[in-house]
Amino acid sequence: MIDIEKAIKWFENRKGKVSYSMQNRNGSSSYDCSSSVYYALRSAGAKSNGWTIDTKHEHSWLTENGFEKITDNLPWNAKRGDIFIWGKKENNSSSFGHTGIFIDENRIIHCNYSANGISVDSHDKLWVYAGRPHYFVYRLKEFQDEGEYMELLDIKSKIKGYYSIDSLPWFCEDKSMIGTTQNHQGEEVTLTRKWGSYYYVKELKGWVDYRAFINEKAIREVAKEVIQGNWGNGELRRARLENAGYNYEEVQKEVNRLLKSKYFYIIKTINGGLSLIVFLL
Repeated sequence: MIDIEKAIKWFENRKGKVSYSMQNRNGSSSYDCSSSVYYALRSAGAKSNGWTIDTKHEHSWLTENGFEKITDNLPWNAKRGDIFIWGKKENNSSSFGHTGIFIDENRIIHCNYSANGISVDSHDKLWVYAGRPHYFVYRLKEFQDEGEYMELLDIKSKIKGYYSIDSLPWFCEDKSMIGTTQNHQGEEVTLTRKWGSYYYVKELKGWVDYRAFINEKAIREVAKEVIQGNWGNGELRRARLENAGYNYEEVQKEVNRLLKSKYFYIIKTINGGLSLIVFLL
């Protein structure tokens, strides 16, 4: 069993003591991003791959060691121990990819060229600076909590678009198409879960793209989340909204409308209970 705290400790013990090198990446005085993750996890109980992985082969190795992919280029709630990989699978080896470990919901510890070694940095700031690359995130299955990255809902909405009905969201490798919304136009359905930009439709027993349901209510709810600060600011906000499939201009228009209103309210979970927060403007 992997002890993720030991992996993080491996990084912390070598901060300021090792350099970055893609040529001499097997330690003990230098590593690159993927070799450092590999040796950190090996010290924490991961099985040997036979050779030091790169970011292209890191995906399958993590899966073999009990990690599960929790997002494929969609927003998620980061957690200590999450492992990120930047770059599409077909071209993220060598200098095209990057990887590291989250130490909290915002910061990562990683071996990188800029620091010439191991450093702790803001993941989102680096991600934007790097040009917002495609990303994947893996988490040990024993730490999984569906509610952390899958929102539970009970919303009524009408189908307005023509989209596939899938067994799982499109970013899941083992998904399959089980139908389409073509013959369900105008039907009122119940949305019970939201994962990335997909909704689970109770009546259709499958996942459907959010664009099949986009309406004023959906935009309004996202706008409230923006005002609460849940989507970040500036370019980071735009990137997160667009990656989730929302139209940035439409959301921002609703944000401006709400802020010009006399008041609006948000129901928020605080310490396990629901609280009504009223904003007077």
